[in-house]
Amino acid sequence: MASGIAVGSSFVRASSLKESRNTLSTGYAPLDGLTNGLKGGQLYLFYGASAFIDELVHRLVVRASVEGKVAYMNNTNYYREKALLKADLLALHSKREGVEPSAVLDSVYFAAAYSEFRQPKATGALERIIASEPSTKVILVHNVSAFLEGNEKNRLNVAEGISRSISALWHLAMERDLIMVVTARANLPSSSLGSRLLSELASSIVFFRDTAGGVQAALLKHPEKEVPAYESILDGGDSLMGRITPPFRQVYQDLLERLRGNYVALLRDPGHRKGFELLLRDAWDREHAAMGNAELPLVLDALNLTANIHNSGALEELREALEEKDRRIAALEERIRRVEAGLASPAAGE
Repeated sequence: MASGIAVGSSFVRASSLKESRNTLSTGYAPLDGLTNGLKGGQLYLFYGASAFIDELVHRLVVRASVEGKVAYMNNTNYYREKALLKADLLALHSKREGVEPSAVLDSVYFAAAYSEFRQPKATGALERIIASEPSTKVILVHNVSAFLEGNEKNRLNVAEGISRSISALWHLAMERDLIMVVTARANLPSSSLGSRLLSELASSIVFFRDTAGGVQAALLKHPEKEVPAYESILDGGDSLMGRITPPFRQVYQDLLERLRGNYVALLRDPGHRKGFELLLRDAWDREHAAMGNAELPLVLDALNLTANIHNSGALEELREALEEKDRRIAALEERIRRVEAGLASPAAGE
């Protein structure tokens, strides 16, 4: 397997072996088995199969957001394939992890580099935010190779820019005991300065490739393991390594507060605003305990289910009431018919 990155260094930095209390599971058991999980103060380089890399990035964002802030740097070349955080993938992995998507977004701060010239500026912006956010847990540099691909004329300058950006963020990760993950969609050429620096700074390097059965991960560098080592991650992996979720009541109240401020306040029909409060009074607050034990992935799912049940119950009551009224109306009509028939008979006329 040609990785394109020089690996297998014979020395290991002592700093890479230090114990860290900042740890994170990737959510993929085979990958955790290869890397021993992610640890603070270390840099991990994941590259190769683009579809799986994107899945991995979104899952890491979700999992890290549960425990702290995520410093995310996006490198997107507008003239080639783009690497962006996708709302649907974030929602999917949020559901799998039992985390509210809105809470994930609240825990991520972004810096975007749309060209090699903006990469240093994006790095500086991320550095400043990290310095002011003590709860930062992970630095995630997505698609670092974006400006190397297809840029033969300016490759050396681009690689030097990558070196400066990675070096600055790596020093922050070391000082603050942060997990640093760098991803690349394609093979980085070993002749570029950026890739050489990455291969030296990275404590672990994993290359992913698509196979007929899913994805294979190859561990190419690790401070404690013999390399190369291989693991299969079928269908992108499906093992959840446990979930850390806030109490239902807290998420429920936070969601209601956001809905009141961002949704209900903008409803133009007063009847719709009243309907929201009626649902809250008659359905959601009354069934809080049931919703908390429903084991649904999102509080909004529980609200929708309970609202549907409430509406179904209300419709059934209306149906029964209408049937009773129909029976009474039919009985009254029959009595009126009989009275009218009696008035119209000859005996009644005499």
